[in-house]
Formats: sequence, C-alpha cells, structure tokens
Amino acid sequence: MRTARTLSITIIAAMLFIAAPQARAQTQDDLVLMQTFLEIMTDYFQIIESTYDVSADPEKAAILQMMKIQEVYEERGEKARSVDVLKGVLDDSRNPTIRNAAYMLLGDTLKETGRADEALEYLRRGLDENIKATQ
Repeated sequence: MRTARTLSITIIAAMLFIAAPQARAQTQDDLVLMQTFLEIMTDYFQIIESTYDVSADPEKAAILQMMKIQEVYEERGEKARSVDVLKGVLDDSRNPTIRNAAYMLLGDTLKETGRADEALEYLRRGLDENIKATQ
C-alpha cells in the first residue's frame, strides 16, 4: 500500500518523465539518467516507508532487532553468542509472534554452529507451543 507521499513522488516523477522529451537540450542519455534518478528516489522513499512501518510495530521491530544482533555477531565471527540473546528473548517474552521468530532464529543458529540436537529441541518446543495455542 502506498502512502500519499509515495504516490505524490510517483506522480511528480511521471510528469517529469512525460515533460522531459519536450525539453530542447535533452539527449537520450539525459532522459535515461533522469528516469534512473527518479526510480532511485521512489525506491528510497519506499525504503523509508518500510522502515517506518517496521519501527512502528513492536513485534516487527523486535524480530528485526534479533536478526540484526545475529548478523552483527556473525560478522564478528561470534555467531554462537547470539544463542544467549535468543534464549533470553524466550525467557522474557510471552508474545507468540516474537517467540516464534526467536525459536526459528535460535534453531538456525544452533544448527549452523554444530548444535543440531539442541536446534531440534528448541524447534520442537516452538512447535509444541504453536500446537497448544491452536487447541
């Protein structure tokens, strides 16, 4: 869904693109450059909008933060350290959405760090919670 800002930018971009061929000094390369710039600006505003949407939703923000923590540890060559963070999330949160994300991220991390049995244990716990929640 586009916000009014994104729609406005798209309309302005389309108008500029339509009017551009009528400009006298415009070459084909100039038009391509202008079109590329407008596409980049539209994409930039969509990224801002998406970031806002994630930031405004505590569940989405928590999931993204868990992923970013995992990413930072991985870049530092310390991916296994994110295990404690994810276990802490499971200890602290009762929110099913956040818990599901933590279980999946924890399972992946444990598997990738050579702890497949422990990964299966946590993935089964998550599965059990979800099955109980549907009854």
